[in-house]
Amino acid sequence: MKRRHFLTLLAGTTTAVFPYAIHARPRALRVGVIGGGIVGAAIAMYLADAGAQVTVFEKTGPAMGATRNSFAWLNAFVADPHYRALRLASMAAYHNLDRHLELGIVWGGYLNWASDEIQAAVVRANAADLDGSSFSVRWLGADDIALLSPQLRPGPIAAALYSSIDGHLDPVFVTRRFLDLAVARGAALRIPAEVQALEFRHGCLQAAVTMEGRVPLDRLVVAAGVDTPAVLALAGFTLRLKHAPGILAHSKPMPTLTRIIHEGPSDLSFKQMADGSLVGTDAPSPPDRPQHAAIRAAAGDFPSEALREMHGNRILTRIATVLPAAKDARLERLTLGFRPMPTDDLPVVGPIPGAPDVYVSVTHSGVTLAPILGRYVTREIFDGDRVDDLAPYRPERFSAEVAKASSVGIEAGISRR
Repeated sequence: MKRRHFLTLLAGTTTAVFPYAIHARPRALRVGVIGGGIVGAAIAMYLADAGAQVTVFEKTGPAMGATRNSFAWLNAFVADPHYRALRLASMAAYHNLDRHLELGIVWGGYLNWASDEIQAAVVRANAADLDGSSFSVRWLGADDIALLSPQLRPGPIAAALYSSIDGHLDPVFVTRRFLDLAVARGAALRIPAEVQALEFRHGCLQAAVTMEGRVPLDRLVVAAGVDTPAVLALAGFTLRLKHAPGILAHSKPMPTLTRIIHEGPSDLSFKQMADGSLVGTDAPSPPDRPQHAAIRAAAGDFPSEALREMHGNRILTRIATVLPAAKDARLERLTLGFRPMPTDDLPVVGPIPGAPDVYVSVTHSGVTLAPILGRYVTREIFDGDRVDDLAPYRPERFSAEVAKASSVGIEAGISRR
């Protein structure tokens, strides 16, 4: 789609869709974005809309990392009030984008129930974290649940809460949608392309270097998920992440059974996608057994297809115990992903110490936070402002990493590998 056609299509709605968009400057800023997941795609979309000359570097394919393997639950269930407000702002941005860009988000809410008093205490504690927040949950009894989710057979109910504002999406589709919009506004996609070095002169970024050659840049945004530490090392900055493996069973499409995200006893969570496929899990990560050792060390995949299939069918069987209408669900695939989790579980967003032209954006909650990060990163890169909402998430809060960066430094004219 030509740029003029695209802008005509959104005439009169650009402000609504991109309320924080910055008008293009006379000289286009050359910005590279490393990472074609949902965070990198959202940043590229907003930057291109602002008038930047954007190049996206992706080493495998769009949404092929943590994004593809995400449960993609849009929520604000966190204890920290500031972090909760950031997530709520991003969910509001999704509503706006969904109206104008048809992202296919399912705004069905979230139901969490417990079957005994031990589990109920956890549910109540999670709800207590929301005290004083701008949104609240509703406590439900068995009759309420039957009305809300008629197909559900939850068994004994010791406690149940419902949040009406939660949603879920297809992370691959939304990522591709964001990238398509970025390209429509002039962004270039380099796939496959792995940045192997960065060039600096007098402390200023000059270019990113790939196997295909040198790409001149003024700024660089690193949104590379679990690969973020390796990329930042090219600029002399050390960042450590926790790699948390997660598995999701995906069924073949079925008739619509529910629009709600369900979380039940013993880590059982599931939803139904817009295309009818059930997606769920029953463990934060694969069990601590010898056959899963490589997975738990974030170093490998399932050792056999039979083991992968066994886990997928086991999860679908567990879903059917509380959603009997899903008893005929057939496994389509089991995905294994590694979530990029900063060591304090909060996002890391901002220019890195020692190399202010290199900007990092990495978070465990990438799907929920993608739109607000896209907006805020664009504001900071174009105006040079420090957005107050991002203050708690700056990379310099990791003092050991800052010390490392300061000791390494960036020398004029040296390519760092």
